[in-house]
Amino acid sequence: MLNVIFVCTGNICRSPMAEGFLRHKWQEMGRQDLNVSSMGTHGLDSSPPEQYAQAVCEEHGCDISSHRSRSLVGDELQKADLIFCMESVHKKFVQTFFPWYRQKVFLLGAWPGKETRKSSIADPMGGSYEDFQRIFTMIRNHIERILPQL
Repeated sequence: MLNVIFVCTGNICRSPMAEGFLRHKWQEMGRQDLNVSSMGTHGLDSSPPEQYAQAVCEEHGCDISSHRSRSLVGDELQKADLIFCMESVHKKFVQTFFPWYRQKVFLLGAWPGKETRKSSIADPMGGSYEDFQRIFTMIRNHIERILPQL
């Protein structure tokens, strides 16, 4: 069973979109061997996904409406095979507070290659619907890129 965790800031935009899309793609492939979840570095607890995040995901066949935000959970990070962060600041945060998981923390936009300035996926929070569509497209493209390697 593959265990993947996505991490962003508040766990209401990027990481739930990534979680929902990966789950959707995995099911489309007829596979049942995935545990996927998401968490945030900044303590939002039990908030639903941002409205635009839900709408963009729904457009692409992913229902994330039941998602509720949560902070990092050490026990779950321990069980993860891969922890994908949206920005370098998230990666540094996880590696600072959970240094024993350092070897499985990556930027989604770079894995499995070398990180560059373009590896980060910006936060659409407070942006327009089009901003959320653009970020979802980036997340979707990265997930589709890495799927064969999972």
